[in-house]
Amino acid sequence: MSKSTQKKKGRLESLKENKKRNMVIGCISAVIFLGIIINHFNTNHLYNDKIAKHIFIDNIDVSNLTKDEALEVVGNKKQPKSMYLIYENTNHEVSPEDINLKYNVKETIEEAYNYTKTDSYFENVKRYFALKTNDKIIELKASYDEAKLSEKIQAVSKAINVEMVDATVYVSGGIGVTPSKVGKELDIASTKENIIKSIKEKKYGDINLKVNLKQPKVTTKDAQSVNALLGQYTTKFSTGLSGRVHNIRTAAYKSSNVLLMPGEVYSYNNLTGDRNRSNGYKGAPVIINGGLQDALGGGVCQVSTTLYNSVLSSGMELVSITNHSLASSYAPLGRDAMVNDGGTDFKFKNPYSHPVFVKTTVGNGTVTSSIYGNAGDKPNLDIYVKTFKINGRDAADTYRIYKDSNGKVIKKEYVDRSVYKRPKK
Repeated sequence: MSKSTQKKKGRLESLKENKKRNMVIGCISAVIFLGIIINHFNTNHLYNDKIAKHIFIDNIDVSNLTKDEALEVVGNKKQPKSMYLIYENTNHEVSPEDINLKYNVKETIEEAYNYTKTDSYFENVKRYFALKTNDKIIELKASYDEAKLSEKIQAVSKAINVEMVDATVYVSGGIGVTPSKVGKELDIASTKENIIKSIKEKKYGDINLKVNLKQPKVTTKDAQSVNALLGQYTTKFSTGLSGRVHNIRTAAYKSSNVLLMPGEVYSYNNLTGDRNRSNGYKGAPVIINGGLQDALGGGVCQVSTTLYNSVLSSGMELVSITNHSLASSYAPLGRDAMVNDGGTDFKFKNPYSHPVFVKTTVGNGTVTSSIYGNAGDKPNLDIYVKTFKINGRDAADTYRIYKDSNGKVIKKEYVDRSVYKRPKK
């Protein structure tokens, strides 16, 4: 190999070595430069002491704020406020202190701060650059004591709730009325739902309450329509039998002071109950199988019979009526009403468009049953009983004879037939 060739080859190898050295130097320089850039990026944008840009807590921009700065800003702008429950121009305050209402401000700021400071560097970088095009909104959440909220709503309900009261009628020297009252009941479920919604949406202020109204079955107007005596009847009894007198008083008390609305049915047995000692009845003579025997409740049939006669004269509709097996000593044939625990009941219905009031009193050896109602419903009628014999047994057909204002008969209504056994000798 000639000297010129050797020199040429040496120069080429030298050039290659220099090129390689320059490449290495260039790569090292690039890595150093990139490291400087990454370090600058990490120090100034990722791992600094500030929240990344484009991060919001609710509608508050907390970009580039330290945790303390964000705490002050969010804490000042986001404070729970009182709510006011409104009903009929009255408001009931529910303050944050009442229910321990708070926002998770510190926790939310920590979440915002750490959004680009997770354990994964590549996740942090990814999130950082994603924020350039899409804001991150972190919701501020509220916490409250549910038990205290329920207690507060219950306290409000007590201030609002009104028990429904039916009007009543009483007779004491005259006809009197105690007024009705519309019931009110706070809808607790909807109230709680609306409060929770306000807390969640952070929209405080007035909340209109839903209050359910319960209308009385008997209004004051209904009760006031009872203004006249429609029918009345009195029977006498001996005061010598203490057990029977006691039973008459007991049955009269239980079956009295009843307001019967239009179309309602009065049941004597339902009111007086089974004739036993627990219901307050004593032993006394009772008609059993055509003869008198001592039994609990003797005397209750005199009260039902007295009531039956006032029902006849007041124009009530008969639903269930049964005569005694023997003719009664306190009422004419065809005008007695037997009842017993075996299912025989005395029932009647109010046929009028106004209520009627049943009143029975006992005193001085007499039972008086009175039925009060509206003066416009008072019938003009007579009771007619046709007596006859069936196979030698006493019988009677009972009628009501209705008349007009001039006394002219306009209707004859058949009521019932009574057939009696021959008394035992």
